[in-house]
Order: sequence, then C-alpha cells, then structure tokens
Amino acid sequence: MNLDKIIEKTNFYPKNILLLGAADGIGQAISKILINSNANLKIYITSREKNNNTSRIKYYQLEATEESDWLKFIKILDKEKIKFDLIINTIGILHDEENKIIPEKSIKNFNANSFIQNVKVNTLVTALCIKYMTDYFSKNNKVILASLTARLGSISDNNIGGWISYRASKAAQHMIIKTASIEIKRTNNKMIIVGLHPGTVETKLSKPYLKSASKIFDTNESAEKLLEVIYNLSNTDTGNIYDYSGRIIPY
Repeated sequence: MNLDKIIEKTNFYPKNILLLGAADGIGQAISKILINSNANLKIYITSREKNNNTSRIKYYQLEATEESDWLKFIKILDKEKIKFDLIINTIGILHDEENKIIPEKSIKNFNANSFIQNVKVNTLVTALCIKYMTDYFSKNNKVILASLTARLGSISDNNIGGWISYRASKAAQHMIIKTASIEIKRTNNKMIIVGLHPGTVETKLSKPYLKSASKIFDTNESAEKLLEVIYNLSNTDTGNIYDYSGRIIPY
C-alpha cells in the first residue's frame, strides 16, 4: 500500500492521529502503516495497559469503558493542548472465554452477563468516544472519527440469526454513530463520523471462529483497506457504515 499516494489523491493530510485500543491487532497494524508513510504524522495510542513511548508514538493508559477514565484523559489533552484530525476506535469484543462471554448459537443460549459486556465494550465505548472526543478535533476542512464495527450489526442483512448479544451491541453502535452524526452535522459539517467493518481478520478477537469464514485477512491487509476507505471519505458520508471495500452496509 502506498499511503502517500492516497494522501495526495484525497487531499487529506491529518497530522495528529489518535488510535483507541491500538496496542495490538488491527489498531497496531494501522499504526505501523501510518508510521511508515512519508507524511509528517504524530501518532497517539490508548490502551488498558501501560506502554512506553517511542520516537513516533505517544501512549496513554485508558480504560475506555469507564467514564471516569475519559474525564482524566481529556484533562491530559487540555494540558498538552492536543487536537486531532483523525480518530480511529479499534476497541471491541466478541468473546472472552475466561469470563464466559461466548457468541450464542441461539436465544436459548442467551447470557445476561455476556450481553452486558458486549454492550459495554462494543457500544458504550463508541458513545463515550464521540461524547468526549468531538471537542478535540482540529479546525481542518475534514476531520474523521471512525469506529470499527461489524456487518453482523446490520438488522436488515441478518438472514441466519445467532450471536444475539454481539449483533445487538453492534446494531446499537450503528444507531449511536448515525444519531450522533446527525446532531454534530448541525454545528460542524466538517466532521465525518462513520463505522467500519474490517472483514474477518486473523486476530485474538476472531481466532476461534475463522473456520467458517470464506475470506480471511491478516491484520495488515485489513488495515490497508480500512485506511484507504477512511482517506477517501467525504463530508456526505457521515453517519454511514462501510465495509473494508468502501461499500455501505445497511442498518
């Protein structure tokens, strides 16, 4: 992928980029592509664990499901006077076998704790991100807040059922993205808020469920496709959900 050519073609030159939950997986792959470009970028990454800063990346510790942590985080941003041009939220959950969070095969397998944790990670984080981060964007002509989501969050595209908690949390995430985009467009029509489906990617999140997938990306492949979609977004795209190829996923 030649990110520099895409930047030149799209005329989108973000300088400060925030990646939420990007210490590993797709987020980490995105950060590597950005760092290896010739663009003069400053990369900021949040994660639950503490990480050491590098010459190109500044890390912040953030438990993104806790509103109190967001309040601490924005105090740091205020102190450091940081404004972003692009924010990508890569935080999500599909399974956590240690805590008995497993996608349900049927309504008979529905688990209240699994449902709450799916909503907490997949839905609440997006809501808190939009709530607090929209005040920390630059005044450039195009700024973007993109959250990774899933095609399974589409209600109209659900033809096989299953995975109720995950589907519901992602459908709710889509509603938050759509609703917030309408509201924010009234006061800032330069801001683009979208959801992005990365495809089936070989990560810890999806590893137990790869056998049934017809197409599997490695993290770098997915990251490349997502960045191309992001850089090609226009202001009229706000509120939409896109897959890795740039196609709109219906709500």
